Amino acid sequence: MKKNEDPRLAATRNMALDAALDILLEEGVLAVTFASVSKATGISRSTLYRHWPEIDRLRNNAFRHAATPSDVAPKTNGPLRADLTWVLGILINALNETPWGQIAPQLIAAAATDKEARTLINDFMEQRISFVEDVFAAAEARGELSPEAPVRDLVEMFIAVPYFRKFIAGAPLDQQWLDSHVEMICRMADEDRSPS
Repeated sequence: MKKNEDPRLAATRNMALDAALDILLEEGVLAVTFASVSKATGISRSTLYRHWPEIDRLRNNAFRHAATPSDVAPKTNGPLRADLTWVLGILINALNETPWGQIAPQLIAAAATDKEARTLINDFMEQRISFVEDVFAAAEARGELSPEAPVRDLVEMFIAVPYFRKFIAGAPLDQQWLDSHVEMICRMADEDRSPS
């Protein structure tokens, strides 16, 4: 809630976002309309228009509502393998067990044609990339990475492959896969390191 914001306005906005999220999950992005949110909540369309002058803004705020980042700080006490396993466990849980796993493909599709959705997913991913970069920076400070390790590429691979695996390949994200993905990333981070 914004400072000095009327709590009734915040409550109305949150009720509308919760309803939009429910509609997204049950019926898809195109089913989120002013009429459907109004029907689900009893909030008048004119009130919804005051909060979101365009339907895409309401949809994108619902995406953001589903993908609100956690307040968890990255685990960086090492070793790299343990820290990456912990981070990937959080991502896999989000993709398998939370609304984000159902909504992410819709947001990705919307981002192909909608500038606001593109900005939303770019901001969302930059937050996740920064989180994982902190893990790699701590590993580098501990001397766990090869000097030639392509850290940004490894970070992107670490994050992107689970999305590809779940949404494109339709393959499971389970503990066995998590362990093998982390092992591959760790090998690539260390593969060019010359023996001491």
